[in-house]
Amino acid sequence: MSDTITQTRLSMRLDTYLREYTAKNVRRDALFKEEWDTVWQVADVARTQNVLTPELVDDVRKALKKESP
Repeated sequence: MSDTITQTRLSMRLDTYLREYTAKNVRRDALFKEEWDTVWQVADVARTQNVLTPELVDDVRKALKKESP
């Protein structure tokens, strides 16, 4: 998963999710924020090390789409 094109595409998806999260940041749910922060940090570190995987990006998407109770 470390080829340049794959890493670039995954990174672009990650950036899209961050923009969406930033735009939605009206939520004040601490559990939601904690989960987001955790998956985001893991994915961001993987991105800087060029080891980003579709699974990590999908975890970020799932955290973003999760509804508050």
